[in-house]
Amino acid sequence: MSQIPSRPPLNGNEPHPIDERLFIGGVQKALLVLRAFYDQTQALSLSEIAKSTGIGRSAAQRFLYTLKVLGYLRQDTATRRYTLSPKVLDFGFAYLRNDALIEKAFPYILEASKTTRETVNLTELDDTEVIYVSRLPSRNIISVDVVLGQRLPAYCTAPGRAMLAALPDEIAAEIVNRSHRIKRTKYTIIEPEKILTQLNVIRAKGYAISNQEAFMGDISIAAAVRNHKGGVIAAVNIAVPHPRWSPKKAEQTFAPVVMETARAIGKTLGGA
Repeated sequence: MSQIPSRPPLNGNEPHPIDERLFIGGVQKALLVLRAFYDQTQALSLSEIAKSTGIGRSAAQRFLYTLKVLGYLRQDTATRRYTLSPKVLDFGFAYLRNDALIEKAFPYILEASKTTRETVNLTELDDTEVIYVSRLPSRNIISVDVVLGQRLPAYCTAPGRAMLAALPDEIAAEIVNRSHRIKRTKYTIIEPEKILTQLNVIRAKGYAISNQEAFMGDISIAAAVRNHKGGVIAAVNIAVPHPRWSPKKAEQTFAPVVMETARAIGKTLGGA
């Protein structure tokens, strides 16, 4: 059966073990059914969902029926295939409304956007991926566009590497080694030893840079946001297009901005 990944111990502490007395397996399976749609661009059949989740066909059918009745899934009457309904967006918008980090970080993201006139993002680390939780796009032409809630691999993105570098060595290495590393572009670094070497450089500099590793034409500079305990909670990044910017010019121009913005956000949250 597929597993629902837990959030990494960003403060360096070991995650709490599961208390089997309180853990409800049925809830886990229902979430596995919903997660089956995450990377899909088409409707799924009962058989496909049962296979991808590892849940028996009969049990999968009951979960699908329940989620459909509750309004989180739709079923085509002709093909009998399932898709997510717009109701699932309620969870994402509720998160964006209620996350104190997003609210407190926004004035600083806005200031960085006004100062640079380039795209500024706030991301959070979720297991092996980064999630975009706040974004102010540039008014200039941009080569790549992402949307709120979009996930990208941490191993090849500047905000992902900035956050990984802020973790203890053993935790960062574990996440990198467990990541599904593929060559997204001809520039993508996928070798674990090379990525870990870059993390050491990032720790020394205080910021990360990614040159067209996640997307062609995209240069990104990022710095980690830390809480009052020194644990990493997010990253600020500025993304600019190539060839309007060279990696060297972008690094010289925006590294100080992302570091100061990240520091200011952390201070607002009680950080150093």
